[in-house]
Amino acid sequence: MIYLLLALVTTPITVLLFLNLELLWTHIEPLEGIAFALVGALFGAALAAAPIIAAVGWLLALWFGVESVFMPRARRTPAIDIAIVGAGLVAWFLPAIWFLFTAVQALVSGRVHFPRPARDYLLAEDPVAFWQGVGYMLIAGGLLAWLAWRYWQGKLRRKSGM
Repeated sequence: MIYLLLALVTTPITVLLFLNLELLWTHIEPLEGIAFALVGALFGAALAAAPIIAAVGWLLALWFGVESVFMPRARRTPAIDIAIVGAGLVAWFLPAIWFLFTAVQALVSGRVHFPRPARDYLLAEDPVAFWQGVGYMLIAGGLLAWLAWRYWQGKLRRKSGM
């Protein structure tokens, strides 16, 4: 519950920080010396930490929400349980689905793109690097799917009574 509260508090703060970035910076920019250094550092720290705290809060709230569905409870809430488990399944399998989508997109377009460092491998120009990139996407996606499946396999078997 504390992680959900953390996420619910930090998400609007993060959105407000980024929506008012220019306005806030215009108040910080005229400062000089140590005041500018301190306020600028605190502002930068807030911009760096707020999205991370919000994302971690949402992930932990989802994690503990999924765990709570599979624990013995006095009162069942089927609709909420289904929503929590559905969100958990999406969150756990989304990275694997993303890698699979990227590999299929590369096969269709004939181009593998890696953002950092910026690299594009074209099937027509460098087929070895292209197939290595597609292979990497498939291996990474397969590993992430296997890890998600291992986590959910025990939970769903226990819930169904198998």
